[in-house]
Amino acid sequence: MFIIDGHNLIGSGLVPGIRLDQEDDEWRLVQWLRGRQPRLRQTIVVVLDGGVPGGWSRDLSGGGVQVIFAAARRSKADNVILNRVRAEMPRPNVTVVTNDAVLRQAVLGLRAQVMRVDEFLARLNRTPKHRSAAVHSQRPEPQLSPKELEEWLRLFGKDDGD
Repeated sequence: MFIIDGHNLIGSGLVPGIRLDQEDDEWRLVQWLRGRQPRLRQTIVVVLDGGVPGGWSRDLSGGGVQVIFAAARRSKADNVILNRVRAEMPRPNVTVVTNDAVLRQAVLGLRAQVMRVDEFLARLNRTPKHRSAAVHSQRPEPQLSPKELEEWLRLFGKDDGD
């Protein structure tokens, strides 16, 4: 599971077309992550500051991405992230994505993984390693028995050039 410090990711300036000054920045981020979530094959939890009233967002969650808002004035995204990490077991299967040094240290203290925003984006943008289609489409030449070869030559004739 990836737990993402959402506004930290948006504010990094590394996600194409998404900026903190946009009115729909959270929605854009979630849509962008949904399109890339299958590459990770893990759930993505995005935690954002300033939700009213806070908590899980049914409207934004879906497609392998869960969205949680920290309640305005009562909580911060960092606290929600740390509580979520504490609740998950085993913690080594949890990776928190943030550039916030204080949050990173707290997560490491809980024995979970941390990843900087640029590392996460590099992982998301990696093309999955698949064998080329040409390798899959090449089939070995069938081996004909001498009797089958004789039958083929009888049916289709012998090429005079051979």
